[in-house]
Amino acid sequence: MKRFGFLFSVIMIMMAIVFNCCKKEDNPVPAERSKYAWVAGGVDSTGYGLILFSADGGENWVRQAQGMPSLLGVDVLDIWAVDEQTVWAVGTKNVILKTLDGGQTWIQVQAPANNPDTELNSVCIVNRTSIWISGSGGSVYRSADNGNTWTMFDSAFFHSGVMQGIWAITPQKVYVVGGIGNDYPQRGFIGCTSDGGTTWDSVSPSGDYNRNQWIGVTASKNTIVVSGVKAHYMVSTDGGITWKNDSLGATGGVNGPDINHLMMINPETWWGALDMGQFYLTNNGGSSWIPQVTDQGFTFMYGIDAWNSQLALGIARSQGWSPHGSIMKTLNGGTNWEIKLSYNAYLNKVTFIKL
Repeated sequence: MKRFGFLFSVIMIMMAIVFNCCKKEDNPVPAERSKYAWVAGGVDSTGYGLILFSADGGENWVRQAQGMPSLLGVDVLDIWAVDEQTVWAVGTKNVILKTLDGGQTWIQVQAPANNPDTELNSVCIVNRTSIWISGSGGSVYRSADNGNTWTMFDSAFFHSGVMQGIWAITPQKVYVVGGIGNDYPQRGFIGCTSDGGTTWDSVSPSGDYNRNQWIGVTASKNTIVVSGVKAHYMVSTDGGITWKNDSLGATGGVNGPDINHLMMINPETWWGALDMGQFYLTNNGGSSWIPQVTDQGFTFMYGIDAWNSQLALGIARSQGWSPHGSIMKTLNGGTNWEIKLSYNAYLNKVTFIKL
């Protein structure tokens, strides 16, 4: 009986070991998201648009696609990294770009309209394969199948305006913002769809807050923020049912510098990139803002993205006709910013992997 008990115990221990091994294989611990980052930029002295890549959170940078026909004469205006291998970008000449090998090769994707005068300003991807793009001339494109086929929406609804920002909360619920009319600054326009573009509605905020043009839109959970020129923005915390008009008062209120880009880490924590060398951070959903020193007072802060609450990358670009851009980095939530790369070309937007 003792020998049988010993054998039984050994068998049970071996079965437990096998079970635990199988359990680990079936439920692996997910790997940490890579600190890969890409920057989109304009045509430089080589005649090709810029795509810059960092594999270490913005510490070191290399150029991708130099000399590739897909970027000849194309200013790359926005960029979105789906994962380590798949990245999409958009730019002038109605160009849509993608890479499936982490940037070793970049190819042009056929746009739904053959209009080389169109500037594609913004790209947003949700659920990995639902792609939304907006641009000049009231251009709004959608692909529901990872870019294999495209739908182009009626530009008349968007008043043939410059749709500078687009954000897909889901494949069905999407906001598009920009400016319409011939005056500068243009009047703002906000369009939204809840059914993937089958029908569209426009948003008319109180107090004629569309009187100045909008530049961007972003969202986190039920919080949506639309931002624009003269430091003004509006926010909804209930998924777009109600809206509150606001402005980044620390910069001079509604007569302050433009909010060129705004990103959200979560519904409470947002980072804004503004004119005159300014980054601003809020940790309470816009109730108060913290100015961050960059020592770049004569540049426009044009783009920003964050890997977490401490590590962020920002884009500074020169005013006027002499093109210059810099990539800036913070490791302490914006208390200190450091230039990591300067380039004799305009730099536009930056993206970390969005998974």
